[in-house]
Amino acid sequence: MPPIAEILYKGLSSQEASELLQKFGPNESKLKKTSFWRISLSILEEPMLSLLLACGFIYALLGDLEEAITLSIAVIAVISLTIYQKNKSEKALESLRKLSPLKAKVIREGRKIEIDSALLVPGDLVFLSEGDKVPADGYLVDGLNLHSDESLLTGESIPVLKEETDLNNQGPYSDFQKVYSGTKIVSGEGIFKVLFTGDLTSIGSIGKEMGEISESESPLQKEAKRFTTFFFLGALVISFFLIYGLGIRNGNWMHAILAALTFLMAVLPEEIPVVLSIFFSLGAWRISKSGVLTRKLNSIESLGAATVLCVDKTGTLTENQMKVKGLVSSGENSLFEFKTPEVAEEFHLLLEFSILASKKDPFDPMEKAIRELGIKLLYDTEHLHADWTLEKEYPLSPKLLALSYAWNSEEPGTFVIGTKGAPEAIFDLCHFSKEKTEAWEKITESYSLQGYRAIGVARSRIVNSSLPENQHDLEFEFLGLVLLEDPIRETVPSSVSECIQAGIRVIIITGDHAGTAKAVASKIGLEDHKESITGDELEKLTEEELDSKLDSVGIFSRIKPAQKLKIVRAFQKKGEIVAMTGDGVNDALALQAAHIGISMGKRGTDVAREASDLVLLDDNFSSIVKSVFLGRRIYENIQKSISYIVSVHIPIIGMSLLPAFTGDPIFFFPAHILVLELIIDPTCSIVFESLDLEKGDRYSSPRRKNSSLMTIPRFLLSFAQGAIVLISLLALYFWMKEKGIRENEIRSFGFIFLVVSNFSLMLTNLTHKGGFVSILRSLHSSVFWIFFLAAAALIASFQFEFSLRLFGFHKIELAWVFYSIGLGLISGLVWEIRKIRFFA
Repeated sequence: MPPIAEILYKGLSSQEASELLQKFGPNESKLKKTSFWRISLSILEEPMLSLLLACGFIYALLGDLEEAITLSIAVIAVISLTIYQKNKSEKALESLRKLSPLKAKVIREGRKIEIDSALLVPGDLVFLSEGDKVPADGYLVDGLNLHSDESLLTGESIPVLKEETDLNNQGPYSDFQKVYSGTKIVSGEGIFKVLFTGDLTSIGSIGKEMGEISESESPLQKEAKRFTTFFFLGALVISFFLIYGLGIRNGNWMHAILAALTFLMAVLPEEIPVVLSIFFSLGAWRISKSGVLTRKLNSIESLGAATVLCVDKTGTLTENQMKVKGLVSSGENSLFEFKTPEVAEEFHLLLEFSILASKKDPFDPMEKAIRELGIKLLYDTEHLHADWTLEKEYPLSPKLLALSYAWNSEEPGTFVIGTKGAPEAIFDLCHFSKEKTEAWEKITESYSLQGYRAIGVARSRIVNSSLPENQHDLEFEFLGLVLLEDPIRETVPSSVSECIQAGIRVIIITGDHAGTAKAVASKIGLEDHKESITGDELEKLTEEELDSKLDSVGIFSRIKPAQKLKIVRAFQKKGEIVAMTGDGVNDALALQAAHIGISMGKRGTDVAREASDLVLLDDNFSSIVKSVFLGRRIYENIQKSISYIVSVHIPIIGMSLLPAFTGDPIFFFPAHILVLELIIDPTCSIVFESLDLEKGDRYSSPRRKNSSLMTIPRFLLSFAQGAIVLISLLALYFWMKEKGIRENEIRSFGFIFLVVSNFSLMLTNLTHKGGFVSILRSLHSSVFWIFFLAAAALIASFQFEFSLRLFGFHKIELAWVFYSIGLGLISGLVWEIRKIRFFA
């Protein structure tokens, strides 16, 4: 910016700036962090944790400190993990501050000074130059060829030329006159007047909305909550009857309370949170091997249920990096597409003057792409002029979208001018006839429909004469078109194909033009992209009208950030499980609101990464597909695990109710149940977690949103499996009692029987489509170590006086041990008979 600008503009006085700072506050986000205690209380609203705390408190009152401490430790661990995840998600708001530069050059009291960008106030005049980040929202009052990269807000990879407006203009302002906080200046320089700071800027408002968006529960979380609540309410009612019945029968109310608590512990599937944590944690570890960071553990399972994948075009489907894809010469309209290493002579001038119409050290991505290609193809030829000096620059203007550079050539008194710009501007500079203009406009349009951005190139030459002030006064010769493209990522087409096979509908949401989006859709293999809706059209639609169009529209173009959120919400309202990908600030709201937000790790902004659930560390779109299949695998294996948990709870519940009918002492102590639930069950769940998707489930349709984790047929099967074990155990109990065998010996026999039957039920639930033997061959060796350690722990519990006393055991004869093991295996594996037809 010329020094004269500092004289023309006085700027704010120190007093005015101080008063405005008091009124509007610092130029930064004002959102407050959620306190530690508020997060903790919100976690305790979960019925599962509240119940565990209540049980721990009751155990403490009854003097059973071991049980109370065990439950308290489990609750603290879950709360700590959740608080850690909540704090991580709040970094999304923190990262918005990083988008603002630390310093800003402003005019105060007629002097150019540098201040902290947080001290900017509305009315400040701020200098901008190539490479700067814009520190606030405002409008341009003085500029020279100022281009702003606004892709993080609009999704468009093409820099936007900014127009000047009068300093005292009260608005309204067009998007071409305004500059936005967090965007980057790629060329030119200028001065803008600040309109908005802090939360009132475009980025600030996004951050504010992000803080107000509530996170969606995953389908599995909702299902698990319903499942455990149902079990708890039923168990609570029965436990009251149990206390009343036992208290009236024998008058020992303490014994009745202990029996009811034991029953409540037996019924309550408190190991489900542990199972879910194991599955999600191991799932995150597995998917990390494919370059995906899991920020929210339940997101992988949710992705397995996704029915709609909303994809941001720029930086997600494309590389967000402009590349020259073709050259069109002016001679015979011939096209060069780089299929051969050598470029024909007719394209040499086109490349030469494309470079001469660009800066020597460009910041603009298009100029970078042109210069890199030109140097590569014209290396060691006379068409590169590194020693030429720039004499004059003719900047773009709203009236003429063409840029020219005049160079001092090797010939004394000779200027060589290269110009490039919008094709229609170049046609105008070359004084095309109406017929020739129409012919070239058709050629340009045909390439635009293919997704290319066409740049016209021309040349001029002046000998022994001074350069005119206006580039329109030069005589130009048209050389042709340079075709640029933001290329499709290499793995995207195959990944989109797999998404479609998996029953996931892919929707393109972009800030770019509909024609460009349609060209991209064709290249990546999307079939339902013919119908599209623009942002302006979307704004006019009612919720009902938008809902009626969602089934047929495959592309949303010229979309603003708030509209992306509207689209995601519309699909969610329709009952879809929505995944959203993106990499810019403009995607943050939709990423946070979607069931699964997926951001890019390399090119993505910090705001997008922190607002998302999954981060593609290598920006590999194909990793989404791997995550989908992993999510389906997790859900399928959780179903198997829950079926197993239900089946093993049946005999525990039955034996816990036994005292109410017989008046006998408690058969299983709370210690027995904790061992079974918090050691054996989660350990066995690791076995289920390691299973792969069963045959035919990889490309099945996504499960319905209202599908049940435990269907009635599945529950009845699990109940029947557990009932067989219970009936066997009750028969043995009464038979041994009839034989006069002591209570401690019966309990010892029964516990061994129940542990072994647990393992046999686990084996039969490994697969519902075949025999467990075939599955065992594919299990990791660590599974067998789990079996061994569990057996060793069981044997050890019978070897020490302390453990015998704690569990109420008595050493039994070796023959009875083998009987227990044999009967336990038979009671569970009898269900393999029903799968005999799959063994072929």
